[in-house]
Amino acid sequence: MAVAYVLEQNTFIRMEGERFLVQRKKDVLHTIHIFKLDQLVLFGSVSLTPPVIKRLLKEGIDTVFMSRNGRYLGRLQSPFSKNITLRCKQYEKMSDPVFSTKMAKAIVGGKLANMRTVLMRINRNRKEARLDDNILGIKKIAEKVPAADDLDAVRGYEGKASAVYFEGFSRGFLAEGVTFKKRIRRPPTDPVNALLSLGYTLLFNSVMGAVSLVGFDPYLGALHSVDYGRPSLALDLMEEWRPLIVDTLVLSVFNMKTLTLDDFEKGNTTDDVDIHDVVNEKDDSNTNEGNDQEGSSLPIKLTNSGFRKFILQFERKMSQKVKHHITGQQLSYRDCIREQIRQYARVIRDEEDRYQPITSR
Repeated sequence: MAVAYVLEQNTFIRMEGERFLVQRKKDVLHTIHIFKLDQLVLFGSVSLTPPVIKRLLKEGIDTVFMSRNGRYLGRLQSPFSKNITLRCKQYEKMSDPVFSTKMAKAIVGGKLANMRTVLMRINRNRKEARLDDNILGIKKIAEKVPAADDLDAVRGYEGKASAVYFEGFSRGFLAEGVTFKKRIRRPPTDPVNALLSLGYTLLFNSVMGAVSLVGFDPYLGALHSVDYGRPSLALDLMEEWRPLIVDTLVLSVFNMKTLTLDDFEKGNTTDDVDIHDVVNEKDDSNTNEGNDQEGSSLPIKLTNSGFRKFILQFERKMSQKVKHHITGQQLSYRDCIREQIRQYARVIRDEEDRYQPITSR
């Protein structure tokens, strides 16, 4: 799956034969071959000519619009999937609280297992982190999830585990001056939170595109409650990937000094601050994710060069191959996401009896 990111401001994309040309005035900055393209992600002031829009829709190329600093705005939607039978089964199954709770348990179980894996890796590589209590704490919470009676109980366990996890995650950073006290996203007030928010948004783009491609209604899920404008299913299905893809990436780019504090700058109080951020919209009372309670810190954002560096590292991570636990194939993380969503569809259609999240050791 090929993804093209366009970050250059005040540019437009036009079509020439079987190529898209990214231009600023008369200068061609990039050439994108249409036959290779599966997703186009546009940041900030990038416009599309009518022929380009028509071709994107015709080819079913997922086109995502982001603010300049990485806030999700929306996407160009091709004709809605014709898989009405899958959506009918989805509506039927998700109306059953027993089934919804079962699916939420599986999703949270996978996420907690991957949280624990991340902390164990940190503990192995940095003995002074002393994360044994955090690792054990998540294990004990995970053991309670299968016995949860309803969705509220499952969400409560996920929130408690997240608090334990991020407290331990904060001890994984080696680079001088890089600190992380807690998860703050509205707005992110430190470099680690800024990268986590951007990484989760990029991950959401991949999951949302795959959910729509398979034919689901992305707004009806289990773990994330149904609310106006909230793509609950897409948010559900990205949970198992947050620790494996984004959190590990954020640790590595700082610890390997791929990004440094020089790649960040202060924003202002109006820079892409959106308290209704669709990607992370959850009940903050269940997690240690939330607003900057002090309300005095300015948001932190990546510089233009830092933004490019992180996008490059994210794509490298998504292209990394791992063994899929069901098929046994070596697949990229991006292909694993699509395979997991196809598995979710098989469970919805009663072709399989349970959803098996992907976990890492």
